[in-house]
Amino acid sequence: MTDPIMVTAAMTLVAWATTELAQSGRAAVFSLIDFLRSRFQHEPASRAVVEGALQQPSPEAVGRLAELLERESRRDVAFGAELRSRWSQVEVTVAEGAGGVANSVSGDVDGPVVQARDVHGGIHFGDRPDRH
Repeated sequence: MTDPIMVTAAMTLVAWATTELAQSGRAAVFSLIDFLRSRFQHEPASRAVVEGALQQPSPEAVGRLAELLERESRRDVAFGAELRSRWSQVEVTVAEGAGGVANSVSGDVDGPVVQARDVHGGIHFGDRPDRH
Protein backbone atom coordinates (compact mmCIF):
# COMPACT_ATOMS: atom_id res chain seq x y z
CA MET A 1 0.00 0.00 0.00
CA THR A 2 1.40 3.38 -0.98
CA ASP A 3 2.32 5.74 1.86
CA PRO A 4 -0.44 8.38 2.18
CA ILE A 5 2.15 11.16 2.47
CA MET A 6 3.67 10.16 -0.87
CA VAL A 7 0.22 10.10 -2.51
CA THR A 8 -0.65 13.51 -1.07
CA ALA A 9 2.71 14.97 -2.08
CA ALA A 10 2.39 13.60 -5.61
CA MET A 11 -1.20 14.82 -6.04
CA THR A 12 -0.39 18.24 -4.64
CA LEU A 13 2.76 18.64 -6.74
CA VAL A 14 0.79 17.88 -9.86
CA ALA A 15 -2.09 20.15 -8.89
CA TRP A 16 0.15 23.03 -7.85
CA ALA A 17 2.31 22.74 -10.93
CA THR A 18 -0.75 23.12 -13.15
CA THR A 19 -2.52 25.95 -11.30
CA GLU A 20 -1.73 29.51 -10.32
CA LEU A 21 -0.26 30.00 -6.85
CA ALA A 22 1.21 32.88 -4.93
CA GLN A 23 4.72 33.47 -6.23
CA SER A 24 6.38 32.14 -3.07
CA GLY A 25 4.31 28.97 -3.24
CA ARG A 26 5.09 28.49 -6.91
CA ALA A 27 8.81 28.93 -6.25
CA ALA A 28 8.74 26.35 -3.45
CA VAL A 29 6.84 23.83 -5.55
CA PHE A 30 9.06 24.28 -8.58
CA SER A 31 12.14 23.92 -6.38
CA LEU A 32 10.82 20.53 -5.29
CA ILE A 33 10.04 19.59 -8.90
CA ASP A 34 13.60 20.56 -9.88
CA PHE A 35 14.88 18.35 -7.03
CA LEU A 36 12.95 15.39 -8.46
CA ARG A 37 14.04 16.09 -12.03
CA SER A 38 17.65 16.26 -10.90
CA ARG A 39 17.30 13.06 -8.87
CA PHE A 40 15.99 11.09 -11.84
CA GLN A 41 17.94 12.80 -14.62
CA HIS A 42 19.90 9.64 -15.44
CA GLU A 43 16.92 7.29 -15.11
CA PRO A 44 14.73 7.76 -18.21
CA ALA A 45 11.85 5.59 -17.00
CA SER A 46 11.64 7.37 -13.64
CA ARG A 47 12.05 10.78 -15.26
CA ALA A 48 9.18 9.87 -17.62
CA VAL A 49 6.96 9.11 -14.61
CA VAL A 50 7.72 12.53 -13.10
CA GLU A 51 7.19 14.38 -16.38
CA GLY A 52 4.10 12.38 -17.27
CA ALA A 53 2.40 13.29 -13.99
CA LEU A 54 3.31 16.96 -14.36
CA GLN A 55 2.38 17.31 -18.03
CA GLN A 56 -0.73 15.14 -18.22
CA PRO A 57 -2.03 14.65 -14.70
CA SER A 58 -4.45 11.80 -14.19
CA PRO A 59 -5.18 9.58 -11.22
CA GLU A 60 -3.04 6.86 -12.80
CA ALA A 61 -0.11 9.22 -13.47
CA VAL A 62 -0.27 10.61 -9.93
CA GLY A 63 -0.39 7.06 -8.56
CA ARG A 64 2.70 6.10 -10.57
CA LEU A 65 4.52 9.19 -9.24
CA ALA A 66 3.55 8.39 -5.65
CA GLU A 67 4.74 4.80 -6.10
CA LEU A 68 8.03 6.01 -7.59
CA LEU A 69 8.59 8.42 -4.68
CA GLU A 70 7.81 5.76 -2.12
CA ARG A 71 9.96 3.11 -3.82
CA GLU A 72 12.91 5.51 -4.08
CA SER A 73 12.42 6.63 -0.46
CA ARG A 74 12.61 3.02 0.72
CA ARG A 75 15.64 2.31 -1.48
CA ASP A 76 17.48 5.45 -0.42
CA VAL A 77 16.58 6.59 3.09
CA ALA A 78 18.52 9.85 2.67
CA PHE A 79 16.45 10.70 -0.41
CA GLY A 80 13.25 9.95 1.51
CA ALA A 81 14.34 12.19 4.37
CA GLU A 82 15.28 14.99 1.97
CA LEU A 83 11.99 14.66 0.08
CA ARG A 84 9.99 14.83 3.31
CA SER A 85 12.03 17.80 4.52
CA ARG A 86 11.53 19.65 1.25
CA TRP A 87 7.84 18.74 1.26
CA SER A 88 7.50 20.23 4.76
CA GLN A 89 9.09 23.44 3.52
CA VAL A 90 6.64 23.57 0.60
CA GLU A 91 3.70 23.18 2.97
CA VAL A 92 5.00 25.93 5.24
CA THR A 93 5.72 28.31 2.35
CA VAL A 94 2.35 27.77 0.72
CA ALA A 95 0.45 28.14 4.01
CA GLU A 96 2.32 31.33 4.86
CA GLY A 97 1.73 32.73 1.38
CA ALA A 98 -1.99 32.05 1.72
CA GLY A 99 -2.12 33.83 5.08
CA GLY A 100 -2.46 30.52 6.88
CA VAL A 101 -0.55 28.98 9.70
CA ALA A 102 1.90 26.14 9.39
CA ASN A 103 3.12 24.60 12.62
CA SER A 104 5.40 21.62 12.75
CA VAL A 105 7.47 19.84 15.34
CA SER A 106 9.91 17.15 14.37
CA GLY A 107 12.48 15.11 16.14
CA ASP A 108 12.54 14.33 19.82
CA VAL A 109 10.81 16.83 22.07
CA ASP A 110 11.74 17.05 25.71
CA GLY A 111 9.42 19.44 27.47
CA PRO A 112 6.36 21.51 26.65
CA VAL A 113 5.58 22.65 23.12
CA VAL A 114 3.08 25.29 22.06
CA GLN A 115 1.93 25.68 18.49
CA ALA A 116 -0.22 28.72 17.93
CA ARG A 117 -0.85 31.54 15.54
CA ASP A 118 -2.11 34.39 17.67
CA VAL A 119 -1.67 34.45 21.42
CA HIS A 120 -3.29 37.18 23.43
CA GLY A 121 -2.03 37.03 26.99
CA GLY A 122 0.52 34.71 28.50
CA ILE A 123 1.29 31.06 28.17
CA HIS A 124 2.29 29.20 31.33
CA PHE A 125 3.50 25.68 31.91
CA GLY A 126 3.32 23.93 35.25
CA ASP A 127 2.22 25.58 38.48
CA ARG A 128 1.14 29.19 38.43
CA PRO A 129 3.64 31.51 40.09
CA ASP A 130 2.53 33.04 43.39
CA ARG A 131 1.12 36.51 42.93
CA HIS A 132 1.89 38.80 45.88
